[in-house]
Amino acid sequence: MDRDAGLLCGLGLAICFEVIIFGLLIISGLNGYLSDGITMPDSFEEQGDIIWTHLGTILQSARMDYQDLVSLRTYLADPQDDEANVRLRVKYLGDHQPSLTVVCCQLLDPKWKLEIEAMAAK
Repeated sequence: MDRDAGLLCGLGLAICFEVIIFGLLIISGLNGYLSDGITMPDSFEEQGDIIWTHLGTILQSARMDYQDLVSLRTYLADPQDDEANVRLRVKYLGDHQPSLTVVCCQLLDPKWKLEIEAMAAK
C-alpha cells in the first residue's frame, strides 16, 4: 500500500490532514490561516485565496495539480458568499469540473468564512 501522511508540514495549519492511499490523495480541514497558523484575514476572498494556495502546495507535494482534483466539498459560513466561492473555484480550476458539494453551516471558529475538503487522484 502506497501511504504517505503529513505532506503539509511547514504550512503551520491547525486543522488539516492528508493521506495518499493507492494514488488517492485525501485532504481535509483546509481553512484560511496564513502559514504562521495564527493570522487569518477577515475577507472571504482572502481566506479563499489562502485555502486554494495551500491546496496547490499540498497537491504539488504529492506530484499532482488542480487538474487531478476529483472531488471538492466546501463549507460556507454564509450562503451569500456562494458567488464569490464560484469565482474562486473558476480562478483556480478554469474549466476543470470535479464533483462538487457546497454546504452552508456554522463553522468551528466564527472568523472562518469557508473550509474545504478535497480528493485528488493520479
